[in-house]
Amino acid sequence: MLSLPEYIQPPSGVTAMTIARAVSGASGLTPFVQVYSGAVLPQFIDVGDGLPTPLVSTEQYVWAVSDSRGTTQSDPVMPACTMTTLPDQLSQITLRLFQGFVNSAPLFPGVPRPLLSTQMPQNGFQAMPFIVMNLDLIQQSEVQIGEDVSNPDLNNDWTLYANAKRMWRMTVLSQSADERDWWRDSLLAAWRAMIPTAFQPLGLNVSHSFQANSYTETAEYEGKAPGFYGADLMLELDGVFPVAVLTGYGLIETIVATAELLEGASQSAMVPSASGI
Repeated sequence: MLSLPEYIQPPSGVTAMTIARAVSGASGLTPFVQVYSGAVLPQFIDVGDGLPTPLVSTEQYVWAVSDSRGTTQSDPVMPACTMTTLPDQLSQITLRLFQGFVNSAPLFPGVPRPLLSTQMPQNGFQAMPFIVMNLDLIQQSEVQIGEDVSNPDLNNDWTLYANAKRMWRMTVLSQSADERDWWRDSLLAAWRAMIPTAFQPLGLNVSHSFQANSYTETAEYEGKAPGFYGADLMLELDGVFPVAVLTGYGLIETIVATAELLEGASQSAMVPSASGI
């Protein structure tokens, strides 16, 4: 993004401008290519205008802005278009919490312990019951004051905070309606217990809710005989969703004032000057 604050209130007589771009390399600058011509703009975002692809992250670009008074040229700039993301560990944490509950829950006679998974069976149906869990929705909710304020620290770290609602879908499949209902209610009870014991200490209990529906699935002509009983649980949790950005520009850590003697001045006429980055 080119920031051109002088054009917020254009100088007298300046009504048009042009923007051109060149590539800076070991052999110098390539010829400038015009990417904009028209009314004056206080900001211009170059997303690869005039190119078949976006700007290349390994190239250094130079922009020239011209109006009726002359031309101003920028220093070489390399686009910042890379980002490193880390997996959202909440799904793994939630899956392990539920698996721990299933492993230790007291069972009534005849109910086997199911295995929790994040994938539906890939090679045919496995023995029932089984439980599948996935993150179906992550949605920004409340907007905090100042959450989009740029605030890199001395380590060039910049964190954007937001609240986000996460919704997990848990599907219970069983060949017995009673067994399905038992696991549905037990998983909801475990979810309620996890809120104050696991999620609240992590700062993830802004709000929470759940809902569940049960159904019967059978279709003999599709090979589902005698069918199965299912339940879908929607588990909602609202909490912090931060984004960390690592910036690469220089920061001034200290400014040291030194005394300099003005030419032709007396020894007592000292003025400070700033130096040291």
